Amino acid sequence: MGGGNYDGEVAREERSTNRDVFTYQGYVGAPSPTAQRSVHPELNPFGKTRECMNMTPIVVAMDVTRSRGDDSRVIYAKLPMFIGQIELRNYVPGPGISFAAIGDATSGDRAPLQVGQFEADNRLDAVLSKIWLEEGGGGSGQESYELAAYYYARHTKLAAHERGDKGFFFFLGDEGFYPQVDLAQVQRILGHAAPEAQPVYEDHGQPFPGATHIDSARVFAELQEKFHTFLIFPQKSMSERKRDIDAEIKQRVEAAGGRYEGVDIRASLVWNNRNDLDLHVIAPSGEHIYYGHKRSACAGWLDVDMNVRGETTKPVENVQWIRGSAPAGRYRVFLHNYRFHETPGPTEYRVEVEINGQTQHFEGTIAAKGETGQASEITILEFDYNPAERVPEDPRALATGPYANYADDVILRQWQTVLPAAHILKIEDPKAIVDVMLGVLAIVGGGSDLDTFLTDMQGREQLDLRRDQALQTLGALASATRMGQAQVHGDVPTGAARPRSRLTRL
Repeated sequence: MGGGNYDGEVAREERSTNRDVFTYQGYVGAPSPTAQRSVHPELNPFGKTRECMNMTPIVVAMDVTRSRGDDSRVIYAKLPMFIGQIELRNYVPGPGISFAAIGDATSGDRAPLQVGQFEADNRLDAVLSKIWLEEGGGGSGQESYELAAYYYARHTKLAAHERGDKGFFFFLGDEGFYPQVDLAQVQRILGHAAPEAQPVYEDHGQPFPGATHIDSARVFAELQEKFHTFLIFPQKSMSERKRDIDAEIKQRVEAAGGRYEGVDIRASLVWNNRNDLDLHVIAPSGEHIYYGHKRSACAGWLDVDMNVRGETTKPVENVQWIRGSAPAGRYRVFLHNYRFHETPGPTEYRVEVEINGQTQHFEGTIAAKGETGQASEITILEFDYNPAERVPEDPRALATGPYANYADDVILRQWQTVLPAAHILKIEDPKAIVDVMLGVLAIVGGGSDLDTFLTDMQGREQLDLRRDQALQTLGALASATRMGQAQVHGDVPTGAARPRSRLTRL
């Protein structure tokens, strides 16, 4: 796969209409109220192997959860320039590109992994138009990057790899990966079982049979045998990350018809399976607000109650008092596991409680021993409410508690356990993603060096600020590549193009 040539003029004409190409909503067939959303058949990896006969296979694996969905639009807008520069500057020979979209298989996204065929012509635009920007995610600070690594490591056939060359793999994301590949997800989403002859898990160095997971570190190592692998990491402030985390709960509440904003008090519960958890609140009057008494005389309202019949893997429940209505006094928020619709066992939950504009987050596990009803009860919070108090937000609290897994240093430390430090490329502006990918191809592919690439950027009339950012992002990679090439080929004069990279591991 991957024949033909990309026609930049045709692509630019398509983009001149300002039409949003990402309109695919995941429906199979004609949309209807009962239609089941799913991955587009052409991007569904189930039971498929992707092949690339091109000289240089390139994978662009985009996080399409809520925090990073717009990156796909950046890629689409700049794709003609990306391919045009590769060919014009000869950064790498014969590129064939596969686009992948990464969601969260653990939280129940319906499109946890979408995989396009390797292409070199305008079919790339068609692939992008079929990506479902589900904007899901589970709010844990992790997405299914390891599942994408598993697929491309084990279920791609690359002519370049067979002749001893490596391709290029770009993860575009700002969260961590799950430490283990869940083999149940491999079977359900990819349609592949792990090879039985190969030990899939090790306990103190000893493989054991019947294991259900593979260490993600091993899968990332396998991926790097086929591809020079990079993480392009758009940096965010904790305030920006908090908005993304909270937006996932907000989306569920509002999509279900509940009230999220304009409240005195709100308690929202989310979990990620079909079991029927229940949110309970005891009001100051002693009234019990729950599924059997949804509206209280004191204006409290359980306005969303889900999974009575196990209808969704992304449920939410919501109790709220509209602003100006909540009475003063003591409140108690607690949970019950009402019924199992799936195999009995523990369910992870998250609860968000807003009081006078201040939001607190709680997470944990309910029904660890299979309990139901009152035997499963977990108290989330007891508090005294004073309508006259509204406290300003403390920004120091953002980097603790449920937000801790979203801190840049936490995420980057995890990625540094599976990728070389020079392959983790931090950027300030997501619009620089394409520039950074071009720089990597130029530097590691051997078609240019960093100084020449920055001159190329100037020739494209890129702003000085963007070139400065490219220098800052790519500097460590350029140094590591120069040192690696010097070890293999001898000293390379500054400013000279280097021999093209083969299996050199950086």
